[in-house]
Amino acid sequence: MNIEKFSAFFHDGSITAINHLKKSIVIFMESAEIDEDDLPDKIALSSNDRICGKLHLEGIKGIYENGTPLSEPLKMKYEDAEIAHMEFANNKVEIQIKWNFNPPKPLIADFSTIDIEATKIWWENIPDGKFD
Repeated sequence: MNIEKFSAFFHDGSITAINHLKKSIVIFMESAEIDEDDLPDKIALSSNDRICGKLHLEGIKGIYENGTPLSEPLKMKYEDAEIAHMEFANNKVEIQIKWNFNPPKPLIADFSTIDIEATKIWWENIPDGKFD
């Protein structure tokens, strides 16, 4: 499935987990709520009208956060990760993320632009939202 056609629907969506193991990354994510009539192609949606699934990146060639190469595995900074923008081009994905942390004190927000280059990028659609 070509997830690039649906990338705009992930604005205001969320990342729920990131698994980074050696040269592979799996990002668990869901889009914002969607009206099925707005979709460019048919795709199975979750019961709450969202695209849910895993973005697989294999053969990682480089990972950058705000333009700086990451020397450690990519991971969640905070539990709440809101997608501000997602774009694909030439075996690369750029995801702009607003990380939110709400301790007992006022809300703390941190913004990251993550760029990942990989030999293979593919989407696993999981409309029931059950990420094993």
